[in-house]
Amino acid sequence: MDIIKLRELLERELASAELEPLDEEFYKEFDSLIKALEFKAESSRERGEGVEERLSLAELKIAKELITEIVRVRLHKIVDLAVKGVPHSLPEDERKIFSILVSFIGREPLNVPLEERPIERKVEVEIEESKSPIRRAYLLEMDIPKVMDGNLNSYGPFKKGDLVVLPNDIAAILLKRGAAREIKISM
Repeated sequence: MDIIKLRELLERELASAELEPLDEEFYKEFDSLIKALEFKAESSRERGEGVEERLSLAELKIAKELITEIVRVRLHKIVDLAVKGVPHSLPEDERKIFSILVSFIGREPLNVPLEERPIERKVEVEIEESKSPIRRAYLLEMDIPKVMDGNLNSYGPFKKGDLVVLPNDIAAILLKRGAAREIKISM
């Protein structure tokens, strides 16, 4: 692996909506590249080769910036796959992230192997069930911090005494906890 391969991978990731396939050892190879560049810069410094040291440090900086951008783009795609519940062939490091995201979204225990989880069906059903229409008004009995519904839409923060219209799933929780009471509005 070298900087040119990293740049090419970044270009492919940016050009495609799909995850580019990576070798299982990709992140280990990247770590090796970083260690090699650090070693090269250090040995150049020890030999008194200032220009060579600066070149190695510049290569190191570029490599770190490239991997940061690659990881950022890939993480966005992995989150999208996890929300959709679509398993994908990923290197081990990314498979762990995918598994955590799927567990978070599906509220499944992390100790269940990813391959055994009914990902697609469960996520679709939960998302459909959490799309509750906004129907009623509620008077808040206490301050409420920002809250999120099942679709990751945020509501609030609210102050005690605010009159709010909320989705049924959030309202049910607030009613159960005594944090709100339903208001009848007639026209």
